[in-house]
Amino acid sequence: MNEAMRRPLFIIAGSILLLAGAFIAHKAIGSLDREVKLSHYANVPAARQSGIIERGWVPELLPAGSKDITEIHNLDTNTGTGTFRFPSADLDTFKAQARQLAGAEVKEVSAITYVVYARDRSRFELVLTPDPQKADVMVGVWGMKPTR
Repeated sequence: MNEAMRRPLFIIAGSILLLAGAFIAHKAIGSLDREVKLSHYANVPAARQSGIIERGWVPELLPAGSKDITEIHNLDTNTGTGTFRFPSADLDTFKAQARQLAGAEVKEVSAITYVVYARDRSRFELVLTPDPQKADVMVGVWGMKPTR
C-alpha cells in the first residue's frame, strides 16, 4: 500500500475509533447519575495500584506501555468503556499476549486490531488503531459488559 492511500485509511480508522468510543461512552453513561463513575490513570501500574483492574472495570489485557487510561463504568448495569494510548512498538507483543489468553479472539483488518475475551463474567472488546496525529502511537478503546 502506498503512502498516498495509507494516510487517508489511518484518518478514516481514527475517525471510526473516535465515533465508536463516543457511542460506547454514551451507552455506558446513560443518564448521568451517582451510579456512573469516571476515573483516569497515568499508566497501567497506576491503574493496578488503584485496584480498578482487579475489580474488572479496566481490562487486565492492555499493552504494557499503555498510558492516559480513562474509564467510565455504570454500577447499575455493570457496563463500562474506556480509552488508552500506547507505543506502536508494543502492538506485536500485545497481540501475541492476547492470542495466548484462553478464549481470546484477535482479528486484524488493515491497520485496526480487534480483541475480544471474557473474564470473571464480563466480556471485553478492544479496538486498537494507529493515532492519526502521531505515527508511533496507537489508540485503544474498550467496552465491557456482563456475560449471561
